[in-house]
Amino acid sequence: MTIILNLSSVNAQLIPEDKQEAILNSKMLKMEEKLENEYETFFQRNMIAKKQSSLEMASILADMDEKTGTNSAILWVIPEEKYLHLVYLTKKGKIIVRDINDAPFEKITKTIDDFYIEIDQINNPINLTQSQQLYNWIIKPFQQEFLDAENINNILFCIGNGVRLLPLSALHDGNNFLVEKYSITRIPAFNLINAQYKPMKNAQILAMGASNFPNEEPLPAVTLELENIVQKLAKLSSKSSQLLLNEDLTLNNMESQLQTNGFQIVHLATHANFNTGDANNSYIQLWDDKLTLDKMSNLPWKTPPDLLVLSACNTALGDRSSQLGFTGIALQSGVNSALGTLWSVSDLGTFALITEFYQQLVNPSDNNMTKTEALRQAQNLLLQEKIYFENNYLITPHGNIKIPESLEIKKKITLSHPFYWAGFTLISSPW
Repeated sequence: MTIILNLSSVNAQLIPEDKQEAILNSKMLKMEEKLENEYETFFQRNMIAKKQSSLEMASILADMDEKTGTNSAILWVIPEEKYLHLVYLTKKGKIIVRDINDAPFEKITKTIDDFYIEIDQINNPINLTQSQQLYNWIIKPFQQEFLDAENINNILFCIGNGVRLLPLSALHDGNNFLVEKYSITRIPAFNLINAQYKPMKNAQILAMGASNFPNEEPLPAVTLELENIVQKLAKLSSKSSQLLLNEDLTLNNMESQLQTNGFQIVHLATHANFNTGDANNSYIQLWDDKLTLDKMSNLPWKTPPDLLVLSACNTALGDRSSQLGFTGIALQSGVNSALGTLWSVSDLGTFALITEFYQQLVNPSDNNMTKTEALRQAQNLLLQEKIYFENNYLITPHGNIKIPESLEIKKKITLSHPFYWAGFTLISSPW
């Protein structure tokens, strides 16, 4: 897919500024349409998309920022054969284009592959060479003049084919990881997201999962994860939550709950695989059946949830169709936002981060906590080693949680390596 917004084919100095903006806006809308078409082709259905101009997009950002206290920007990252195409939308609706000739498709994808290999080596200090190179290509062109100058703290990344599974939060500027400065969301296209803000106070959750399966690898910390989530929300919400565990995690039970209750959050602690090929090859594992991605649009929501959490995802790295399926999960399920993992994070690491994510998300003392900021706060607490395991306890700033003796956690286990936190990513609306 070739998308170009620059004006290099003409003498831009001879074109009035308002005319230049009109040309760029037209090209940006075509870029959005092509992104939308990719998802429509993959899921084999029409998406309900808006056709918003750059000024209309900026107006939506301003509205959301006023409601949530965020300061947002959109950055499109579109790899081309011979260069990396970057498009930044300022708070005033101005379109800024940067083409990075040093980052052709093969070079940037190879760098990302090497970055994944480095992140996977959790027993060694991480080599940040690839991380810093990716930062220099993607973030640095806008850092000082726009991100810093506009005090941006919330970035919506729309990433094109080939690099959609880039672990953005682990990009490094030489001093800090990106997640230390910004809340980060990946979107399929801005015109495909539902820009709404619903505070998570008093939320009702449907928590589902399995620690053992007839034909899948066990997830021993799932029971602890789900029970802790339900207990935590019981203290913070007046609405009762529902729990479906192990043999109760069936499609019939799930559909029955969805038809009769208006859950704001649906949490699935189970295997979720985004495989190669069509959408029906990707699935969420139930107890003895698979809910394929192509069937998710038919789920009988009484009210579509604001957030879908998949806490044990596995993506097929480098595969175009799996990338579309993963980043399109919110579109296909009908929810406003989805939280998933780019790789199979350790069972206990998932428990630690997800526990803190909910602590931040439903925090009654913060009136404007967004989903993406709750994730950022949780990731930073792991990075700063303020959350860790020791002597069969999960140690957190909010109190310690007893771990079953069967898990045998005696020595101190820290979770600061990006392997434990950088794989978690919010998809679609950050708010």
